[in-house]
Amino acid sequence: MQDRIVEYFENEEIVSLSDSPGSSWEEAKKKAPRLTKSWYELSQLDGVVRLEFIRDYWINALPYSPQTYAFVDRFFAGVAEVGMVGAPRGLFLTYSMKKGKTFYLGGPPLVDQEILSLQEEMDISLPDDFLQFYRIHNGFFKGGDTGIFSSGVLVEEGKRFKELRQTLKMGNQVISTESLLPFYRSFDLDVYQCFYSDWYPDGGVGNVLCSLSEGVVSDYRSKERGREYLAFPSFVEWLMFYLEETL
Repeated sequence: MQDRIVEYFENEEIVSLSDSPGSSWEEAKKKAPRLTKSWYELSQLDGVVRLEFIRDYWINALPYSPQTYAFVDRFFAGVAEVGMVGAPRGLFLTYSMKKGKTFYLGGPPLVDQEILSLQEEMDISLPDDFLQFYRIHNGFFKGGDTGIFSSGVLVEEGKRFKELRQTLKMGNQVISTESLLPFYRSFDLDVYQCFYSDWYPDGGVGNVLCSLSEGVVSDYRSKERGREYLAFPSFVEWLMFYLEETL
């Protein structure tokens, strides 16, 4: 496990499961009680094989398009290693990047029944590509960032936005936080990327940038929408934006 990840968990007792090849299931489970059998088996793979397996899993889990396939391949070409760490705050796959000191952490995936239960709790329809990402990681973030919410936080933040009933400006239009579902928070700031219930491009759900402190939302109708304006017609397009700065 790389030093920068150890430093991130500086005040916590952590276990590097991927650095313990040959550990029995019982030994590993004792060290990390949240460990599942599938992730135990993943932790025991050779590092190169583990990276290739996870890359292929991303490709198979996300909705296929040539653009997505090429991006995932490019992202993993920039990954130095994929490890696994157990900590008091949770169990994570770690993605150490070759470039700079950046790394990402991702929680264990949701299973089908958990995804169905999540959909039933939400007032806003969750896009398929977002739910497919939960099959990879339930919560995902760059070291130091708040990141993509886990399912539990997603539900809590969705309820909070509805109860806020704060009015926001989207261009010359006034909307309410009730029409937004935040799925990402930037570095504990009042800045969120949110699914917008009134924008359904190609049958999906678009997402926009929301600043609660400034009371504004990015206007997806603007000619400037997209990467520069942080309004995206799909979750995957936003995800590519989130990850691409490390490539």
